[in-house]
Amino acid sequence: MSSRWASRWELIKITVNGRQETVCYDQETKLYLCPRCGPECLKGGIPTSGSYFFNQQDLLNHLLAHRYELWNKKKHKEVEVEEEGGEEDEDEE
Repeated sequence: MSSRWASRWELIKITVNGRQETVCYDQETKLYLCPRCGPECLKGGIPTSGSYFFNQQDLLNHLLAHRYELWNKKKHKEVEVEEEGGEEDEDEE
């Protein structure tokens, strides 16, 4: 048994807003991959990152959301972590 994923991509055409789009479907894992997030699959490779889906409808919704790219617009807040323990203030005594 191998510890690596040996993908067997099948290129499938789906309709997105009235136009045909080629998406990747792995016959081994039964997962769909967004070709915009992981374009390496279109050439038979394994993407280093990407968005995988269990069904075509979820992939279709994701492709429609690419227009807004909400995942890139979200701002990440930095959280300050207060150290506990360690030194105590002498003024408290």
